[in-house]
Amino acid sequence: MKHLFTRRQQPPFLCGAGFRKRGGGGGGGVFGKRKMMKCVSHSSSSSKSGDETSSSDDATPGKSSRRGRRRRALVILPPLLLAGRKGDVSSARDEDDHHQEGARAENDEITSFAYFTVGRCESIVRAERALGGDAVCSEKDAEMFGTVRIGLYGNRCPGTVRAFRKVVESGAYERTVFHDVRKGEFVAFGINGSKRLGQVSVPDGTFDVGERNADFTNAASFTGNHLKPGTVSLALSYDGTRTASPFDGNVYTEILVTTGPTPVPSLDGKNIIFGQVDRESLDVISKIANTPVFSPSSQVKAWNFIANSVGDERAAKSKLIWTKPTQAVAIFDSGIIEV
Repeated sequence: MKHLFTRRQQPPFLCGAGFRKRGGGGGGGVFGKRKMMKCVSHSSSSSKSGDETSSSDDATPGKSSRRGRRRRALVILPPLLLAGRKGDVSSARDEDDHHQEGARAENDEITSFAYFTVGRCESIVRAERALGGDAVCSEKDAEMFGTVRIGLYGNRCPGTVRAFRKVVESGAYERTVFHDVRKGEFVAFGINGSKRLGQVSVPDGTFDVGERNADFTNAASFTGNHLKPGTVSLALSYDGTRTASPFDGNVYTEILVTTGPTPVPSLDGKNIIFGQVDRESLDVISKIANTPVFSPSSQVKAWNFIANSVGDERAAKSKLIWTKPTQAVAIFDSGIIEV
């Protein structure tokens, strides 16, 4: 049976997937072992023969070797090209991110400061009426909270900052009061109206006739978020309960300052962020926020809810009193500091 295992006549069953022992006998006889050894030898010899053939083909220049080299080149080149393309995309993305960061840094640059000296009068005010102007107590009779310093973003919203500076420099905010205090959200001051009632009355000649704030028609002016304490924005509309009243049809004077510690998303997209209270002044904002307000009873809140449900307009107006301080928190001095 020696001829069965010669190189010339190799039986197909020797290296098949299903090795079947020929002949009788159960366990591994000599024949079975020899077939197993020969199968291994046959595999190794076939592999060796294939390697020799491959090496000989590569060594000999010809169409097959050139075709193989071209295939290897095609396999290698696309990843290299793709890697180069990814590098270009990554570089462009990094450059764009750097440009956006630079633009944000320029928008958040402080171009000047406004300051307000704030105190609280001991006299009790009426819920339906605030006292301002000459009725506000003097500084020596007030509990002085300190000075609030606001950094102004002159590059982000130049029209709003320009108008705000004019109102501050005119002295219109002095001897006015904070009319809305919502602890945990924001405080508001500078509502337009009568100075005698603690509201802002802009002097004649402060603005040119027909002067307009271009920020009102620029969508980018409304993209900021009221995320951190001390965010300062021009009040145009907030919380669905109040809409700021402009002076002379275009000049808005009411200011919102967030108190923290949480964001106030209800203010986003409707008011223009144009400044930030510096860190040293946040304790003054906290004192203002802790001023007692006219808190209604649960029965009044229930009746207000019913009136609002049936569409009674008086419900929203009466609700404004709920966030009004019981004592006059007034601005005694104000001004602009150039950087």
